[in-house]
Amino acid sequence: MNAYQRMFGCGPFGSALSLGLLFVAMLVARETPQGWLAIPQGVRTVALNLGAAGAFALIVWSTRTLRPADRGNKLCTSGPFRFVRHPLYASFLSWFNFGLAIYIGHVVFFLWALLLHPLWLWAVRKEEAAMAAEFGKSWDEYARRTGCFVPRLGALMGR
Repeated sequence: MNAYQRMFGCGPFGSALSLGLLFVAMLVARETPQGWLAIPQGVRTVALNLGAAGAFALIVWSTRTLRPADRGNKLCTSGPFRFVRHPLYASFLSWFNFGLAIYIGHVVFFLWALLLHPLWLWAVRKEEAAMAAEFGKSWDEYARRTGCFVPRLGALMGR
């Protein structure tokens, strides 16, 4: 794994994939007026703000727990890494994107937010293989007890 891959992982590729699919979702939404949902503006605004705040908080917590220089060099299992293996990616996949989908209020954006999870699971596979090669059994055990982007119940309960 080179220095660039250690620092950024699949983030640039996954981000480009996410933005490309967001553009496609915008085109589909424009052509399907029946997909707009009657979500009150106040609910939309709260959802977007909670999604952005949750994503920001998770990003800050993640970068304070695992400094960029340590990425790929250290197996971090504390802070948000105690719950998910990729909290930086999860900040967008599990927080911001759903807040944005509610804010926009069209069915296609909910589908976009949901479909990004399996696509990012596919995108992160090389990064996880590199971590498994680097950290061996420690990584395997860590991966068994944590979720990739969403916490596993056992991690939430402290097991």
